[in-house]
Amino acid sequence: MKRAVITGLGIVSSIGNNQQEVLASLREGRSGITFSQELKDAGMRSQVWGNVKLDTTGLIDRKVVRFMSDASIYAYLSMEQAVADAGLAPEVYQNNPRVGLIAGSGGGSPKFQVFGADAMRSPRGLKAVGPYVVTKAMASGVSACLATPFKILWRELLH
Repeated sequence: MKRAVITGLGIVSSIGNNQQEVLASLREGRSGITFSQELKDAGMRSQVWGNVKLDTTGLIDRKVVRFMSDASIYAYLSMEQAVADAGLAPEVYQNNPRVGLIAGSGGGSPKFQVFGADAMRSPRGLKAVGPYVVTKAMASGVSACLATPFKILWRELLH
């Protein structure tokens, strides 16, 4: 890859779920860090988090979202915004060997990694895991859950 061009911006975060909300939060010095009853109930010593406040129900086609962890969902919604912000028509980026995707994530979803491991220890073993748990738990899940529905070929990144 000789050059990268960033043409649009999308964001889903604890301080806003689009450019305007995040910019307003930054200008007003608003933090997205809050107390978490969920972390307290789990017995965690640190009980603060930067949780995203967004009901994602119905925002992504059910046939696509079933493969996604929370991180993949937020990345998908951010990519939708970025593509719209760039004014890119699908025929420009879909199935285009000159278009690549670089998406960073810290790893797969720990929630689904634990769920998958627990399911494998059940009497049904591997059959209890199911195909959707794999993409939610794998480290490259975010990239896969963006490239597949947006029809990004990845060819340039593999050379």
